[in-house]
Amino acid sequence: MAPHVSVVGEADLAARLATPGASGTRRVVVIGGPVDDRVARAAQAVSEGAHAFLLWPPAPAAAAAEALADRAEEAGVQVGVARPLGATEALAGIPAGWAARLVTLSLVARPDGPLAEAGWATLLAGALDVCATLADARAVARMDAVAERDGDALRAVVLAVRFENRAYAQATVRFSDHVADDEVALYAARPGSRVEARSLAGPLCVEAEGHAAPLATVPALADGPETEATAFVAAIAAGRPAPYTLDHALATLRLAERAQEKLR
Repeated sequence: MAPHVSVVGEADLAARLATPGASGTRRVVVIGGPVDDRVARAAQAVSEGAHAFLLWPPAPAAAAAEALADRAEEAGVQVGVARPLGATEALAGIPAGWAARLVTLSLVARPDGPLAEAGWATLLAGALDVCATLADARAVARMDAVAERDGDALRAVVLAVRFENRAYAQATVRFSDHVADDEVALYAARPGSRVEARSLAGPLCVEAEGHAAPLATVPALADGPETEATAFVAAIAAGRPAPYTLDHALATLRLAERAQEKLR
């Protein structure tokens, strides 16, 4: 039975997520609005026995949301978070147990395009999140970050991460006036197979060496908060774990905070 969904702080999203006839006893509260208020609103929902889903970012800093995970566990409910740059549904197409040894990601943003609108903090967090997800690792042995600036404004950032499981990732994020649309190039590989995509919403292709056809192809999907929230609601309805939990989001926030420290 579909959970009852309510939305706080995002009127447009509320209209798109309407679930007519949903009469289940499970409740999901989707929380947007001011970032500084999201943890408190989620804590209130959790205390009332509701599952909570927070838009990105869930909090101004990782430390501000750490206690929320404990509250949710005590209440027996789940707290999910939208990925910084979406991609939950596309990344769900990665075979279970698949972990890349090498990940490269390039994001080229038009100054007036959707990626630029997300802002540097979200772009860096999103790049690190995709790399960590494909490497199946969050613990970092080493991180390097280099920036090119136009005055005080960032124009390009290169991130290099060696995870503790020995996977290596490199992500480049830059702004450009010379592309017609935002551009994405994702490549991840492990011995015997690889993953490629030209959009964070898919299509995502998983190929094995020596095979003429892909092992799996995830078609292009709509991205954005509606898709992320819908995936969370579907998981709650089916009794599955959230696709992207608060613990995942906190790990991503810590990675992004570490990168931003290196760029100062």
